[in-house]
Amino acid sequence: MGGWQSLTIGLNARDRFAYIGSFSGVADTEAVKAALDDCAGTNAKLKLLWIACGKDDFLLERNNTLINALKAANVKHEWYLTEGDHSWPVWRGYLSEFLPRLFQL
Repeated sequence: MGGWQSLTIGLNARDRFAYIGSFSGVADTEAVKAALDDCAGTNAKLKLLWIACGKDDFLLERNNTLINALKAANVKHEWYLTEGDHSWPVWRGYLSEFLPRLFQL
């Protein structure tokens, strides 16, 4: 549930979180509606919204729904569709990609 929490809490507390990463997680679009409805405010506050999911992950379809909603709302984000499923070896790769981004921006 870490990816769901990162997205849901982070996108609803943009005054406290500027970097959000989700590894095979997803948030319901209704739960992050405020962030989607306030594209300018969301984009101004977020430095990085990083989302990744594997092609064989059972949450892929729901991730696609969220990504489409972010695109439709013009919310800046980075989306990575990778090989793999909903497992630690996949997330370990995401961690090695995401963590350095926290120190570059």
